[in-house]
Amino acid sequence: MIRKLVKRGAAAARTAAKIGAGLITGPGGVGYGVSEYEDFQRLRTEAAAQDRAEGVSTEGSEMDAIAEGTVEISAEDLRIMMEIEEGEDLPLLIDVRQDHEWSAGHIGGAVHIPLGELDQRLGEVDKDRLVVVYCQSGMRSIDGSYVLKRHDYPQVRSLAGGIVGWQEGGNSTEIP
Repeated sequence: MIRKLVKRGAAAARTAAKIGAGLITGPGGVGYGVSEYEDFQRLRTEAAAQDRAEGVSTEGSEMDAIAEGTVEISAEDLRIMMEIEEGEDLPLLIDVRQDHEWSAGHIGGAVHIPLGELDQRLGEVDKDRLVVVYCQSGMRSIDGSYVLKRHDYPQVRSLAGGIVGWQEGGNSTEIP
């Protein structure tokens, strides 16, 4: 029992170290250049207000409301869905990362719409399909899912763990 807990703690520490290193190391890092383009505070304030208006009950902060209101999909579930669905039943994948991140590799068939442009490019996103938003590690995709939710997209998911989780699950990416 204790051994399992230590292993889980060590795995969580390694993940946190990877994310932290990416934030610090610059280009190619998880959050590089994001703050220059996105108004996260505005998005999260609106998202929390919308969730609360829709009945998500949280006693805590905006982030608690957002966490309760976000619907995520795992990399494994997405992979299976992409293998068995066809045509219009396939989820529409939206990569909300910046250009340099997209160029480093993305999920095949995804559409690239940086988060800061999503509001202006809604015409490229089909409201009748399941939309799966992803980023590098999963935070911007939550914000992206709220942009779509705010515009009444009924079927929106955020890819848990982002493209990092996708790749760690053994799934491939494409380079343009």
